[in-house]
Amino acid sequence: MIAFIVELLVSGSLTQALAGLMLLLGGLVFAVCALALSFNDLREHRLPNRIIYPWAGITLGLLIITALLLGEPFAALRALTAAFVWGASFLIVQMISPRALGMGDVKLAVVLGLYTGFLGWATVVAAVVLSFLFGGLVSAGLLISGRATAKTAVAFGPFLLLGTAVALTVSGGVSLG
Repeated sequence: MIAFIVELLVSGSLTQALAGLMLLLGGLVFAVCALALSFNDLREHRLPNRIIYPWAGITLGLLIITALLLGEPFAALRALTAAFVWGASFLIVQMISPRALGMGDVKLAVVLGLYTGFLGWATVVAAVVLSFLFGGLVSAGLLISGRATAKTAVAFGPFLLLGTAVALTVSGGVSLG
């Protein structure tokens, strides 16, 4: 993704440079919100709406503008679809097992679905898999070290954010499909 943004910024095309700036701004917003949410979730086991809701609105606006600048309106549609799929999947899990995921995780999944869906389905899948992999590895480490038990609540938001950040970073750019 970083190479894609740089490519857009130095393309010589005003619309592509503006799209690159939109994606760069989206990345900065991601970083700020991810840090704030991670610290809050680790400390209080909460992902506050006062951060998630504005973040979702800003992200949606930036991605729609970027998709139009790139001439890829289906990227915005795919982002919305991925946000719905990821959010609905997490909501189903939360309804079946409320202790497994909090509603903050469900709402966060919607925002992360916007980001990953914009880039393509492979990025969506990578983000979900990496999030669960990172969360599982840390949880296993805590269990093995005796620092946690099977009943210990582990904040999942930071792992969702880390897995998504890694998937976004290694993604090549907007997928045409």
